[in-house]
Amino acid sequence: MANVTMRDIAEKLGVSIVSVSKALTGKEGVSEELREKVKKEADRLGYRYNLGAKGLKEGRNYNVGVIIPSYYTDDTSNAFYMKMYQCVAKCLTNYDYATMLELVDTRMQEMMILPQIVGDNRLDGLILMGELDETYLKRLKQMNIPMIYMDFYDLSMETDSVSMDNISAEYKMTEYLIELGHKKIAYVGSINATTSIMDRYLGYRRALHHYNILYREDYLIEDRGEDRLFKELALPEDMPTAFVCNCDATAFKLVQTLKERGIRVPEDISVTGFDDSIYAQLCSPPLTTVAVDTDAIARLAAKRMIKHMNEPQKKGGEVYRIPGKIIYRDSVCKING
Repeated sequence: MANVTMRDIAEKLGVSIVSVSKALTGKEGVSEELREKVKKEADRLGYRYNLGAKGLKEGRNYNVGVIIPSYYTDDTSNAFYMKMYQCVAKCLTNYDYATMLELVDTRMQEMMILPQIVGDNRLDGLILMGELDETYLKRLKQMNIPMIYMDFYDLSMETDSVSMDNISAEYKMTEYLIELGHKKIAYVGSINATTSIMDRYLGYRRALHHYNILYREDYLIEDRGEDRLFKELALPEDMPTAFVCNCDATAFKLVQTLKERGIRVPEDISVTGFDDSIYAQLCSPPLTTVAVDTDAIARLAAKRMIKHMNEPQKKGGEVYRIPGKIIYRDSVCKING
């Protein structure tokens, strides 16, 4: 069909031209289901419009920047953040936005060097995945670009954030171990490294408190250094019957360490992970873990990003948490006494 118009799409779907316009321009007022139908029908009919001209008219670039700290893209976490980035990029294309990715290393944060994508006024919005130094966050905030945090939050920044409901998920995981008879339960994770690790630790602590199980300082085990990179695990002399790990990569490493000491998993000690990453399945035995709904996090983050770009004068500060799901595998067993 030549010279397809919004009216053509509206007539095919039996909806108003206004609804079609909102769906194609990323504006609120239509459901995600209708937006998707309009997009598919527009593609089927061969509808084309000039984003450049539309951008000039609206004063937009139709670009969203995504920043990830480089220390979160090593071999142990790269897959998680790349998957999250891909999900966000896909969601934003439904609103006709392109994404521009840039990694920020420790040197850039220490010297307050802004990402290149931020400095040339090509962005309508900015998404930060993974925690950055607080001073650096404040510097980015001064750019007055609509911003969303993913997989972390900072209540002092008045910026919306979307992440996993880490507290609830780790509470349920610890509760599951307690129901299996475990009382000597350790937590593996450097709680000052990220808000996610801290929240998972808080969930673990809440479960211990709820079931009147004494918390032991020697059962808090660091898994990474000040550089946020993984380090050798220092296990306690009085070993627990179960370890709650803040992520699958750490749990995988712990299982290997236990095996080297002749300790069987789960017959001697149970181990749980978090994220349901490739490490959970590569581990022997496969890890009981928490699955993160990356798609749901990405969809909500994209939706909030669009809202803030459409209403840049409104402040944020809301923390949105997506529930997780325990995946039961073979790294945990019941004990007696």
